[in-house]
Amino acid sequence: MTALTAVAYDVTAVAQSSNRYGSPEVMEAPDLNYQILVPLLVLFAGACLAVLFEAMVKGTQRTVVQVFTVGATLCVALGVLAYNFTHDRFGTYGGGLLIADKPAYIMQALLIVFTLGAMFLFATHTAKPAREALGENRQLESEIHALALFSLFGMTMFVASSNLLMLFIALEVLSLPLYVLCSLDRYRPNRSQEASLKYFLLGVVAAALMLYGIVLVFGATGSFDYTTIAHVAEMGTEANFLLGFLFIVAGLLFKIGAVPFHSWVPDVYQGAPTPVTAFMAIATKLAAFGALGRLFTLIVPMNDEYTWQLVIAITAAVSMAYGAIVAIAQRDVKRLIAYSSIGHAGFILAAFVGAPGGAFQVAGLQITAMSAAIIYLLAYGLATIGAFAVVTLVRDKDGKEATDFSSWAGVGRAHPAIGAAFVIYFLSFAGIPLTGGFIGKLSAFAVPWLAGHSWLVVVALLLSAVAAYAYFRFLTIMFFEPVKDTTRVRSASGSVGVIIAITAILTIVMGVLPTWVISLVGDAGVFLAG
Repeated sequence: MTALTAVAYDVTAVAQSSNRYGSPEVMEAPDLNYQILVPLLVLFAGACLAVLFEAMVKGTQRTVVQVFTVGATLCVALGVLAYNFTHDRFGTYGGGLLIADKPAYIMQALLIVFTLGAMFLFATHTAKPAREALGENRQLESEIHALALFSLFGMTMFVASSNLLMLFIALEVLSLPLYVLCSLDRYRPNRSQEASLKYFLLGVVAAALMLYGIVLVFGATGSFDYTTIAHVAEMGTEANFLLGFLFIVAGLLFKIGAVPFHSWVPDVYQGAPTPVTAFMAIATKLAAFGALGRLFTLIVPMNDEYTWQLVIAITAAVSMAYGAIVAIAQRDVKRLIAYSSIGHAGFILAAFVGAPGGAFQVAGLQITAMSAAIIYLLAYGLATIGAFAVVTLVRDKDGKEATDFSSWAGVGRAHPAIGAAFVIYFLSFAGIPLTGGFIGKLSAFAVPWLAGHSWLVVVALLLSAVAAYAYFRFLTIMFFEPVKDTTRVRSASGSVGVIIAITAILTIVMGVLPTWVISLVGDAGVFLAG
């Protein structure tokens, strides 16, 4: 009887210890911190509603409903985000998997703003006049709005991730909708689907590489949490950790589009619908740089000049050189901007080389590597969305988008307003003074210069001049060659006109009055450790 009682006691004890509901030590309710989580919940709910409306609303009203739904979702999410920021709601949330700090708030806000700008182009892409121009009677791809919102949801998690598993989940959430979005070009469906397939296959390889790196880091440190990994790394790193972290960085460099993970960029930029290209060009790059900055700041401080600083410096220099030189040979405006984006990725990476130096004083204002990257991405995003908005206006005789240089001959002279806007955007790409691009490059180059890496800044300046030649060569075609009879330019009215006007004005304002931008994000490189 005594033995039977002992066995029964042991079984009961085991059952209680294995019962996740009966033992508070085994299962504790996670601290989700809903006040900070609300913007993400709003984005997710809005994306789900957009999917429902896509199935329920019929006919030509679908696009109107989708635009209203997505626009309202973005505005509400941005409002809640601003409210949380102004009320100093910082710290971890989502069970400790996400973190709210100044860099995360600023990058999430920029992501929402740029997505809102892209939505104006999406609305034109799916509007009735665009359908009639092609002689089609069917409703165009209005699901583009819901897919973009799901991708944005993943991006906002991506820049706030403080856990490697959450980082990978966010990567997949933001990537899967993009693969579909790239295939929705109704003008050249074959090229669009080919670009989508290439992006998907290479993206899967990059994701697998990143996941393998996460496994190696976990095996070396026993944790997925950034703070714990950093603590273990301080006591000494082993080969598995270094190799794993290198794989993780490689996955992020793929999303950034830096060399040698750049091969998808030209084909996808050219094959995807122009509004999708505008969305990807800035939003994906901003999210990836946000995640990369957090990893380098919290896990690997790059205090060894001959390891991570050297890796990033070489990657930046090669990306700048490749993007600038190959851009000269392009004859398609979307491919020109694509190779330009590879060069810009290198310019932004140059700022991270000076990350160990912390904060620097530039013209009496404080700036860090991450804040310099954000300033650069802000200027680059304004010019990119504006440039692609202009691209949607130039058509051939069949009403299809004309991106070959020959179709743009004389467009700037025949349509001065459009030509002037494109000049502003390309001057900003080149980093000419009195544009936002100049302030971005000044910030990005000041950090490595003050950190003692003057050689990298000299290389960047020389390659900026090479890239500027490619931009001015295209502008020469726009203004000094005769107009082709087969080219048709739509009037910049409606949502596209609004985007062109706003981005052109803000690009100039940012270049003329840069102090407010630098002061706003001056301490945005200070990440919370969790």
